[in-house]
Amino acid sequence: MDLTDLCNYMKAMVISHMPDDFKVAEKFRHDLTDDEIRKGIDAFREFLYAFYDKLSADKDKIDVYTRDNFNPYDKRDKANARVCFPTIFDLTVILFSLGFHGRLEPKEKRLTVYTEDLLRVICEKTEKYVSLIKMSGERKLEMFRILMDLGLTFNGVDFSEEVDFSKVEKFDVTFAENYFFVVGLKLIAEATANHRDYYYIMNVFRVLLECDFHSLANAAPKKHFRNVNEAANAQVPEIKKWIAETDAFLLNNGCKVSGSWEITYTKPKIKNRKGMVLKIWMDITGCFVCPGIGHLNNPNNIISMLPDDIADLLTAKAERECGWCAYSRKNSQCKPGCPIKFKHKGKEYVKCRYSEFSIDLSDANNRELVSKWIEMELV
Repeated sequence: MDLTDLCNYMKAMVISHMPDDFKVAEKFRHDLTDDEIRKGIDAFREFLYAFYDKLSADKDKIDVYTRDNFNPYDKRDKANARVCFPTIFDLTVILFSLGFHGRLEPKEKRLTVYTEDLLRVICEKTEKYVSLIKMSGERKLEMFRILMDLGLTFNGVDFSEEVDFSKVEKFDVTFAENYFFVVGLKLIAEATANHRDYYYIMNVFRVLLECDFHSLANAAPKKHFRNVNEAANAQVPEIKKWIAETDAFLLNNGCKVSGSWEITYTKPKIKNRKGMVLKIWMDITGCFVCPGIGHLNNPNNIISMLPDDIADLLTAKAERECGWCAYSRKNSQCKPGCPIKFKHKGKEYVKCRYSEFSIDLSDANNRELVSKWIEMELV
């Protein structure tokens, strides 16, 4: 897997449409009309498409020494895209910094960036790993040249040579191809910073990289539950179809959905894992699920229908006593509704409701099996 594969995946993850009824909170409107806001988001989306196409086309000149280290199929390497494809993350740091610190001038369609602001730390935890402040002068020069190749203009600073930001008072950012780009950059940078659920700001850089405008709807940071169909955009058509149908089925049966990184469906009126019906993970390697196991207590359950490889997922960590519940390690008993007891091939197992396993949906038989499984879990 190389930079082209990663760019194609991320390009497919870009949110392609803002709903007609979407309203931006007054805090983020900058005296813009609804039409100007929409044009800004559209312009930034088009920029991202060009961004990924350029990085893909230039892959043989970018990240030459690190790109072959990335193996997303190895669990240890799943988080290493930042390390193995640093250009994407360094450019994201720059775009986010420009948008976050830049002062939008709506009438002129430009961002005015005061370098004194640009040199302030946005997130101390992230700054230890990726930061415009710590980026070398040579690296900044390389990254800004890529942005200029994409059409950005920096008025008041010359990036034909290495720049010392401490000696530049301010500069303007414009984009001749679409003047509304700077509006979109400002709004999406603010959307990135308006997420409540991050420890490192780089953990929510996907907001910028996917043109995710949703958090602009609320003035204060709060949880945003991701639309599962948007999250499935980069998956193959048969998996996208299965996810759409399953999402509709679970919602029609009263299930509640939550989560951004992991999308979880729970039974009505049951908020904790006791009511979990299905959990979905998606990434560049595919789509994986963990269905609920509450119905395994029933005589008529899914066990007899399972192929050996999936049955092994259930029995691998199932012992005579639960032992897997975090609560049980502090106390002598498990959380309410745990453990689950079931039989397989004449042997009795006890499994913690709070342990997880993963079923790959690339297999059509697995998708059919999981559909039946969640139907039984809802009964």
